[in-house]
Amino acid sequence: MIHLARSEQVKHLVQRPGRTPWLARRFVGGTDADAALTTAQRLRDDMDISSSLFYLGEYVDAPYLVEHNVEEMISAVRLLGARGLDVNMSADPTAIGYMAGQDLCRRNAERVAEAISAQPARARNCLMLDMEDLSLVAPTLALHQHLLKQGLPVAVTLQSRLRRTEDDLACLLGQPTAVRLVKGAFPLGPEHDLQGRPAITASYLALAKAMLSSQARHAGSYPVFATHDEVLARQLIDLARANGWSPAQYEFEMLYGVRPDWQQSLRTEGFSVRVYLPFGLDWWPYAARRVGENPRNLLLLGRALLGPKYEHVNRAAAS
Repeated sequence: MIHLARSEQVKHLVQRPGRTPWLARRFVGGTDADAALTTAQRLRDDMDISSSLFYLGEYVDAPYLVEHNVEEMISAVRLLGARGLDVNMSADPTAIGYMAGQDLCRRNAERVAEAISAQPARARNCLMLDMEDLSLVAPTLALHQHLLKQGLPVAVTLQSRLRRTEDDLACLLGQPTAVRLVKGAFPLGPEHDLQGRPAITASYLALAKAMLSSQARHAGSYPVFATHDEVLARQLIDLARANGWSPAQYEFEMLYGVRPDWQQSLRTEGFSVRVYLPFGLDWWPYAARRVGENPRNLLLLGRALLGPKYEHVNRAAAS
């Protein structure tokens, strides 16, 4: 699925000008910052749900594409601040220059984080560093530490499927920073990855226990649990309550277009909920991975490739 998501031939086929397939409309919050802000405003006003914006454009090395990505992120940051929303921006290191050099990536991360820091102060304003494949784990963690030392608002993502994550998390829990825990979408093999959903879920719960320890709470850590697993989420809620965490001291994060009913239900119960809200024209790599995470949705990939006359099949599959 990762190879399909990164295929330039497939991307050019599905991202034809003048059409936005159902697949994109479901998982993407808009083609530009204005549209994404409208979606984020609606989520906050209608359901009191926050957003973390993500500009689509990963694995780029051409300087003009990197600069375009950074400018779009900074533009979205300023719009969020102007509208009184959480200024929470997610970013892939490969979108902001890593493939062209770590120094460029670091400078651009500083630019985005500084733009966030310049906005009206809100508790959850930050640059959330996404975690990509295994080769990016160490550089991303190093970038996170660099930005923290600069006093910039930054957070980082960890993947429960990776065997190394327990050690990585241990280094973070004594710091006043947010850590987003995901299951992970970049498998390599048993040497590096836990194998099978039960093992990955068990790892997620074990890591969450550390994130919800009293020591982490006293250090000012802010756990972000990115999951659509309702059984797991209920376990996390019970664990947080038992360890003295209030619902305002941690949050759940879900993908835009996935389980909106449950997002609203959790928020109604008083839990903090955030939606990962991608925007932009380069939607195929992101949407393909979302479909690939659920085998029942694989039919949608074929429909997306076949063109507009199959749009009605996409809608039927989604219902």
